[in-house]
Parts: sequence; structure tokens; C-alpha cells
Amino acid sequence: MEFDTDALNQLMSSKYDRRSTRPAPTHAHLEAFRRKEFSEADIAEVFHENTKYTERTNRSDQSTMSHFVHDETMQYALSKAPPEYEGHERIDLPTPAESFDVDLSDAIRRRRTVRSYSGEGLSLDRLSTLLYYSCGATGRLSAPDGVENFGRAYPSGGGLYPVETYFAVLNAGDDLEEGLYYYVPDDHALRVLRRGDESFADEVAELFATGGVLDPTNAALSFAFTAAFWRSKAKYGPRGYRFALQESGHIVQNVQLVATAMGLASAPFAAAREDEVNDFLGIDGVDEAAIYTGFVGVPESERAGHVSDGGGQR
Repeated sequence: MEFDTDALNQLMSSKYDRRSTRPAPTHAHLEAFRRKEFSEADIAEVFHENTKYTERTNRSDQSTMSHFVHDETMQYALSKAPPEYEGHERIDLPTPAESFDVDLSDAIRRRRTVRSYSGEGLSLDRLSTLLYYSCGATGRLSAPDGVENFGRAYPSGGGLYPVETYFAVLNAGDDLEEGLYYYVPDDHALRVLRRGDESFADEVAELFATGGVLDPTNAALSFAFTAAFWRSKAKYGPRGYRFALQESGHIVQNVQLVATAMGLASAPFAAAREDEVNDFLGIDGVDEAAIYTGFVGVPESERAGHVSDGGGQR
């Protein structure tokens, strides 16, 4: 195969089409790109270098890590660490579907980011299945000292699970009203943080800089995964921050695969106005902050009535 190297070089030159909305890259930028190095004082390098696993960080972490392994009080406290939002209305979710009509291999092949939705909502049954297989507590784990905890549908550094699940229902479905909810994985239940009103979907849409690529008000729900950073950093130091980011990626991949198996559409979406998202969720943005957002909806080509509650396409 022959390549037009002149055309390829032109893409990376300063002779960029001025009609494009993208600015022309500078020679300095291209030189840095060719070197594949961080620039001076690049915050990405600070993060990368300070969250590496090294012999030095391993030695400094040993003292704190030992408390999490051997201290019974610490283990018990961690098993009770996630917020419950007690005092808020609780909704116990129905039993999730036992299986899907779509094989895992097929779901992986078909997984795509889809940004167009029908405006229909999800039923409480379908939401239950989506949450359980994406980020639910799927089994019990017992420590040698007898303290019991739950294992979930995704891996977490040290089993600390710093990532929390919030979502805004933008279009009501069967037994599921518009509003802001928090998911309690260990109980497979919801806490109602706020009921929606006529302007709720528009309010959520304002949290995102969509640029016209999607209309949030047509999605069934918008998810926001947050990180309670110190739940992980208390054990792993700065590396705990890296672990929280990795964990959110594990969960969103689950969301997309489960949504695909259920005949739903999903889209991770990074252009969230994060300070506004934190305010909307009622979190401080420091000890707990939004780190991954996106949407799930009924695709325009698939109506809710054409997909079984168990999730598989007919």
C-alpha cells in the first residue's frame, strides 16, 4: 500500500486550512509531539509521575496499607463507608433479569457510542437490570476476621470502591419518575435526592456543552459517576486518585455493554461543566467530585415496546 506522505505531512504542518474551526498547530507544538515528551510544568506529568508504582512509593504506602489489611476497626469502617443518604426516600429495585438474549461476544462487537435517542424513558425493571450488571453488588466477600463486604460487577483497587453512582432520569418510564437518584449497590436500591419538574431535563442539559452533537432531553437518563477520593487515597496515597479514575472506566464500559445487550443506546460524554455538575449533585467537588458522565436512552430505531424487559432484543 502506498501512502501520500506529502498529504500526511500537511496535516501536521502550520499550513492549515483557515476555514477550519481548529487552530493551526504551532511548530513548537509539533516539535513537542515528535519528541513524545511532557512540556515543562505539564500538570499531566505531575499526575503521571506522582501516581506511579515504584519501590519508593511502595515503602511509603506499607504503613498505611497494613492498617487496611490487619486492623479490624478499619475493615469494619470501610464496609460501612459509602453514603446511604439516610432520610431520603428509598426505592427498592425489582429483581434484575437473570440473563440476556445477547452473548457477551456479540455485545462487545456491537458496542458503539450512540448519541441519538427517542425521548422515551426506562421502566424501573429495566433500570434495575442496567444498574445491577453495570455497577451492582454481585456477591458477598468475607475477610478472615469475619467482616463481610460485597463484591461488585467491576474491579476496584483494594476493594475500596471509591466511585459512587448518581443519575438523573430525564424522561419518566413505568414506575420511574423524573428526578435525581443515588444508587445503593449493596442493597440494590435507590435514594431519591430530588424529584423533577417541568424544567428538570432542560436544567440537566445545561450541565453539558453538547455542541449540537446530542440532545440530552431525549435521553432516558444521564449518569454521573463521582469519586470519594480519600476512600482510596487513605490507603494508597496519590495512586488512589489514579485508581478511582480507572474504576470509573471499568464501570462505564459495563454500562455500555449492558446497554447494548438490552437494546439501549449509550454515550460517554466528557464535555460536562464539572463545577456545575458537582453543585447539581450536592457534592463539594473536592472530597467527592464528578469524574465520568454520559447518557443512556432508547435509540430512535428501537422502541421500548420492541425490547423485552429482560433486556435482549427480539
